[in-house]
Amino acid sequence: MTSPLLTLKDLEIGYPGRPLASPLRFEIPAGVRLGIIGGNGTGKTTLVRTLLGLNPPLKGTYAWQNGTTLGYVPQEHQVDLLFPMTVEDLLKMGVLQDLPRLGKLSETFQKRIDQVLDLFEMRSMRWKLFRNLSGGQRQRALIARALISRPEVLVMDEPHNSLDSSFRGKLWQILEVLTREESFSWMVIDHDLNRIIHHINWVCLVGQQRVFLGPLPEILKGTVLSEAYGEPVHVHEENGRFQVHFL
Repeated sequence: MTSPLLTLKDLEIGYPGRPLASPLRFEIPAGVRLGIIGGNGTGKTTLVRTLLGLNPPLKGTYAWQNGTTLGYVPQEHQVDLLFPMTVEDLLKMGVLQDLPRLGKLSETFQKRIDQVLDLFEMRSMRWKLFRNLSGGQRQRALIARALISRPEVLVMDEPHNSLDSSFRGKLWQILEVLTREESFSWMVIDHDLNRIIHHINWVCLVGQQRVFLGPLPEILKGTVLSEAYGEPVHVHEENGRFQVHFL
């Protein structure tokens, strides 16, 4: 039996004296395409930062499958723009952070940088300063950096907020290819379920009182969504395509 990708045992997230959700107890399987959904202030980013080891849990424990490698994409406005690094410098950081696993920075990884630049259509921006890029270009560079060391799980915090509209479809195409070619999972935070509903197979819905987690068909129900959001929600299906409507 395959062990779960991630196990949470009575995990409480938030800040001292201000927990953001009731204790979380669940398992997430490997190979998942997970959407972490919820309104502003419900704790989506806090949950992810806790699972990445960036925020300490208030109580309880969490455990990734042994040896799981992670790639994290913060929102582009969260990155310090004072440091004068080029796009290539940024991508090299993505390789250097994994040197204990990958070995020395070799010609192979220089080729990997070239491949990622081509994949994200950024070769012409190679020597540009990161801080001089547009918001959408920075977001593409951050996703490229997270993917360059071939992590087993990619975690993205609302990438659509800054990503160029012309590149949004391209991002999902890239992730679909990686899913087919490699052992790969992804988790994406978004406040709009409709925006990612056709790209995920699991949902972590951070509601006002509790967290709902499960395969998409189990969560994509009017009763579940209405309880989570605290207002009437209707799920419409037409020709296998779903749309969530707030009534």
